[in-house]
Formats: sequence, C-alpha cells, structure tokens
Amino acid sequence: MADNNSEKTEGKLAFDIAGGRFWIVVDGMETIQLGFGDTFEVKDGDGNWVETGIEITSDADNNLLFKLKNTNYAGILDDLEVRK
Repeated sequence: MADNNSEKTEGKLAFDIAGGRFWIVVDGMETIQLGFGDTFEVKDGDGNWVETGIEITSDADNNLLFKLKNTNYAGILDDLEVRK
C-alpha cells in the first residue's frame, strides 16, 4: 500500500464503551468513527502500516473479542497507532 501520509488522518485507536463505537482519536478528540466493514491502517511492531478492519472473533473460552484483520491484534485495541 502506498505510504501517502498527506491524505490520511493519523491517531490512536479508542473504543467508546458507552457508545459502542471505535474512533481514531487525534489530540484527545474523537475524530473519525470506525465501524465493521471500514478499512484503515494500523502500525505493526516493525513500524509498517498494515491495511486492516475490525472483526469479532472468540478466544479459547468462547468469549467474544475484537480483532484487527491481517494482524495479531485482538482483545483490547485501545492506543494502537492507526490512520485512515
């Protein structure tokens, strides 16, 4: 994927428990709402941007949890570096 920062909003991923929604938070403000089916990018442990989206899966005990497609990120996803 092209690394064109000029057209993308970069921030931290956050989940609003009360509203049941994911957001990209920039400077402490909920800036872009993310839903199921939305595509965005997350920075992996090597500093590369990976195209992803939010899905629901389950753990070994059959508890539902959020996961980011194409990554190993699952469970609590707050504070990951993301952009859209």
